[in-house]
Amino acid sequence: MKADIVYKYVLAWAAIVLNTRYNSTGTAAYVDLFSGPGSYDDGARSTPLLIAEAVLKKPQLVQGLQMFFNDINPSLTNSLRQEISGLAGAITLRHAPRYSSLPATIRLIDSLGLSLDVPQFYFLDQFGWADITPDLVRRIFKNRKCDCAFFLRTPRVIAAVSNPNSRDAMVTLFGDTGLESLRQSFRDRPREKEIVVLEHLKEAMRLAGAPYFQPFPFRLGDGNSPKQHLIYLGKHSKGLEVMKDVMDRSSTMHHDGVPQMGYTEGPVQHGLFNPDPIPGLQSELLTFFAGRTATVGEIFEEHHVTNECFLLRNYQEALRRLEAAACVKTTPCLFERPTRNGIVTMSELVTVTFPQEGRTS
Repeated sequence: MKADIVYKYVLAWAAIVLNTRYNSTGTAAYVDLFSGPGSYDDGARSTPLLIAEAVLKKPQLVQGLQMFFNDINPSLTNSLRQEISGLAGAITLRHAPRYSSLPATIRLIDSLGLSLDVPQFYFLDQFGWADITPDLVRRIFKNRKCDCAFFLRTPRVIAAVSNPNSRDAMVTLFGDTGLESLRQSFRDRPREKEIVVLEHLKEAMRLAGAPYFQPFPFRLGDGNSPKQHLIYLGKHSKGLEVMKDVMDRSSTMHHDGVPQMGYTEGPVQHGLFNPDPIPGLQSELLTFFAGRTATVGEIFEEHHVTNECFLLRNYQEALRRLEAAACVKTTPCLFERPTRNGIVTMSELVTVTFPQEGRTS
């Protein structure tokens, strides 16, 4: 699941950042600091191999995407090198992939020699959690256009928070004050340890320079298997938008068109009375944009970064309902816009004026 999400995101991300309107360098970089082999023992292809195969099918990426693969285990790096080299068309890559077998450190990132202006995506699929430090994230986010994703074995972090032998590693991740705050939150909210860890991790990453944080929980196997998280860190709202769209398509459950971000491999119990989440979004928009006028696209871009689930289509539906209830004014109005499948369209160019004080009818 994590490989599928990262693979789809990298392809969408690269197509955007290699657009010459936004990128004068003409290149972008995919950097995998814990790349692993080409294929696993069960025959499954690794994330780097999937990405390399897909890159070779897209001329824009063949010309513009640089790929850097590192794994501290040389045998895994060699395995990946051999499989990528054996792909049809591998010699057509403008930038030959680079391989290394070094610890994942700031020094390694510096050695890549990438300009701060080159858009970069880092994938950190490490075995544990100790390699993901705020200092490493801070170095990654020195770049002007960057995104990052890493795999978090959440139960291990929860166990380590209260383990004296793991204190140094936890201080490195959360800081002295952050760790004490985290432990206190564990005492105050003993049934919400997973949520508490994600809240504190989000703050630690924000302080390290990553303003956008999007978790994707997943559980493989039966319902009793531990829940893990794929964590996305971003610097620009567009990257967050693209990742949320990818996670939406990978999510197991949706309520009224709103994804419940996450994936469960085993049987899923669907609630009989799940509340419609759109009215809550309506209320938020009335308060957040009170007295303002903005286009649908501007409303979405500014507000979607404040939540983890709502997508553009959800904002369009919330605004349609507010319009129908005469809570907002639109230009062009609903009678002047076309319908599609019996529903009045709400394009990103429609202008919405909110009342001075948020209200619902």
